[in-house]
Amino acid sequence: MTKMLHFAWFGGPSAEVWDTDSAELYDWRRGELYMDIARMCERACMDMVLMADIAGIPTTYGGSADHYVKYGQQCYMDPAPILAMMGGATRHIGLGATLSTSFYPPFLLARMMGTLDHITGGRAAWNVVTSFSKTAAQNFGMDALPEHDERYNIADEYLELTRRLWDSWAPDAVIQDRKSGVYADPAKVKTLNFEGKYFRSRGPMTFPATPQGHPVIVMAGTSGRGQAFAVNNADMVIAHKNSIADMRTYSTQLREQLAAAGRDPASCKIFFSIKPVIGDTPSQAEAKWAQHYEDSNPEFGLSYVSAMLDLDLADFDLDKPLPPDLKVQGIQGKLLKYTQSKKDMTLREIAKHEGMRETYPIWGTPEQVADAIEQAAVEGGADGFHFRGHVGDYGYLTEITTKLMPILQKRGLARTSYAGQTLRENLLAF
Repeated sequence: MTKMLHFAWFGGPSAEVWDTDSAELYDWRRGELYMDIARMCERACMDMVLMADIAGIPTTYGGSADHYVKYGQQCYMDPAPILAMMGGATRHIGLGATLSTSFYPPFLLARMMGTLDHITGGRAAWNVVTSFSKTAAQNFGMDALPEHDERYNIADEYLELTRRLWDSWAPDAVIQDRKSGVYADPAKVKTLNFEGKYFRSRGPMTFPATPQGHPVIVMAGTSGRGQAFAVNNADMVIAHKNSIADMRTYSTQLREQLAAAGRDPASCKIFFSIKPVIGDTPSQAEAKWAQHYEDSNPEFGLSYVSAMLDLDLADFDLDKPLPPDLKVQGIQGKLLKYTQSKKDMTLREIAKHEGMRETYPIWGTPEQVADAIEQAAVEGGADGFHFRGHVGDYGYLTEITTKLMPILQKRGLARTSYAGQTLRENLLAF
């Protein structure tokens, strides 16, 4: 019998699906939409809503931002204040923000995420990224970013410092003794005077320890250096894989690395990305997928892949695969996806699929999609899946939460209630 799985919704506060039918009714710039999304996901008993972010409109494709602005691509609002609003509209679901170690000062980020954990009662998660966007770096006053592996070296120290800040108040530091007039025991609040290679901070944090102690740490490392970083730091990893075989390889390797590092492999949950297409009948679902593929604009997908790889693909031959020896400074896992596991796909096909935001392809009736998810979990070694979407695509989220999730729950594959008080407790419940 298949174990119960975890589920999350992964989208970003961006304009990318401005031209869908549901986007005409639900403005991605309005707070009500985000509160509705959080409530829908909580009613479906998902573990988490995870908000993507990129802090700069790219200029990678064609050397300018024109293509990105034209299509509303990677035009993001800041996810952090949105999550606070979502937290006020819900009681159980986890809330994750994508925040970069390259741009936020460690104290600022630790304070912000600690605050979110407090005001939500222990439901905060931090999707740790090191960033690859040159325009984002320039927005923060930097000329350029360090190279790929050095960004992870910086992030290692960054995580060490943020953890020390979160731990600077002992769990029992707060006394709140009205008779003596003592709020907290000074002996249990530490000044850090942290001095590292990249950062320094006096500390302590300006408020007591949070319900979770630390927010849940989420990562998407697929490069060798990224996986090593995840093994040392992550409570949850998210990965984009094209096949069950790729899922199995990734999950097996990561669990072996966790065990070798002295960690219980079950302490780090592995989520794979899916974007199922659901129809009332098999033929309707297949037709919907085919229509999505037909409607997918290659230029839209090409500009997206260019930004993700940090490589202008405008002059590459659309009818040939990417060169197997291609080197990039962007997302290494995105490159490996198309130079190894999907090495025969032409750039045009890659652009079409990326325009759809497709990873592991699933389509069918809700029952058939549930079958495919169960098979991927059993054979691919998944602890859970995150549905890849956009906040403006409200109709798609409605399909997932009202048609698919009830089938998964009926089969015992998804929870029907929240056992824990915090996000970490719910992730570790099974």
